[in-house]
Amino acid sequence: MSNDLTMKKAISFLLFSILTIVAANAKETPRIAEPSAYFDSIWVDYGVTEDNMLGMRVHLKFTAYSMKNMDAFLAIYFTYNDDLAGVLKDKNNKFVSTAGDVALYRSIKPAYDPAVYDDISAFMPYNELDLEPGNYDLTMDVKLIYKAGGEIAKLTYYDFEYSKPGSPADVESDSKVDVIFEDLWVDYDVMEGGKKGMRIHVKFTANNMKGIDAYVAIYFEKKNGEAIQGLNSAYRSKNGQLAIYKSIKPAYDEAVYKDVVLFMPYNEINVGKGKHDLSLDAEIILENGDMVKHLKDHEFWYSK
Repeated sequence: MSNDLTMKKAISFLLFSILTIVAANAKETPRIAEPSAYFDSIWVDYGVTEDNMLGMRVHLKFTAYSMKNMDAFLAIYFTYNDDLAGVLKDKNNKFVSTAGDVALYRSIKPAYDPAVYDDISAFMPYNELDLEPGNYDLTMDVKLIYKAGGEIAKLTYYDFEYSKPGSPADVESDSKVDVIFEDLWVDYDVMEGGKKGMRIHVKFTANNMKGIDAYVAIYFEKKNGEAIQGLNSAYRSKNGQLAIYKSIKPAYDEAVYKDVVLFMPYNEINVGKGKHDLSLDAEIILENGDMVKHLKDHEFWYSK
């Protein structure tokens, strides 16, 4: 009996010692830091040539942490920085992301931790922006990503302007694009897609816009001119204003649109409870966001 008790005490002491050692080691195990980066600056050389292609060279300065010997990429994505939200879409599978967007990549593999990149550059040919002629306000969305995909760190956003000669809106001649507004009317309290809202009708004629991608754009604001902010991207301009769009591409030099219809659900109108004096601003804009014609401001009452 005495020997059994002694044995039990010895086993208990041994188990306690093992658990104590494991716990101590667990406390001493260092945490592995997640890969990250600290952005310092960005600058761009415009109108430079590389491999006989005209474009821009983007320079960045940043520091990478916990990325020693890791294969990764500096990734630059391009978006519109105007009322028409969206990303630039690739057309030739050259400078392209897995999602089909225009993108520029530069591979990196830091040799140190931390690794300081004082001036890493990447060249973007202008023709790989895959844009039609026109004047554009664009934004670079710069990130570090894993080789297999997935974001490591957001570095910065950088706004810039780009002009591609030949915009139909810039042609000074007798055939300059134009829109003749005729009428705008609204059906209130209608249902569409299970949602209650307002149906906006626009009648106009587009001149000298044959084959040009454009939009009927409706922006919402208060009567005093204060913009109403959109709640989600489906009803929001690039600058965040409540808006709806309807694409058009005239098939004739003189294209008559007798009834272009756009629908705005009431639950997207982001105002407080009560009766509100609001206004909608109807315009025709090009694909790059340039305005072709202001059509009409239409005031209306909305109760929530």
